[in-house]
Amino acid sequence: MNARIISAEAALLMPLAPRNDKADEIARIIDEARRARDAALAARLSGFFRGLRDALAAMRARRETIEQLSGLTDRELADIGLFRSGIPAAAHASVPRPANDRAEVRRAA
Repeated sequence: MNARIISAEAALLMPLAPRNDKADEIARIIDEARRARDAALAARLSGFFRGLRDALAAMRARRETIEQLSGLTDRELADIGLFRSGIPAAAHASVPRPANDRAEVRRAA
């Protein structure tokens, strides 16, 4: 194996010619675009995980409601106007759904 550097490799190792103002402006625009892209990606990921956390919390609340209602006797359920078959529906109705924040974006046809 030859340890010498060939001329093509030497050209790659040499410092580049000094940059002009136009190249600096282009590099600044590219850096700004990358920062904006990274910020948008971070916001979307944050929103995804926030939504996932909220969905898991709602699921946990429904499960706890079902467990509590299932622990009641038939007489106690009748007092509040429920049958055993209506417990899951009552649990789903007890957890508030998030508001549609994009309602103004979507317009009725």
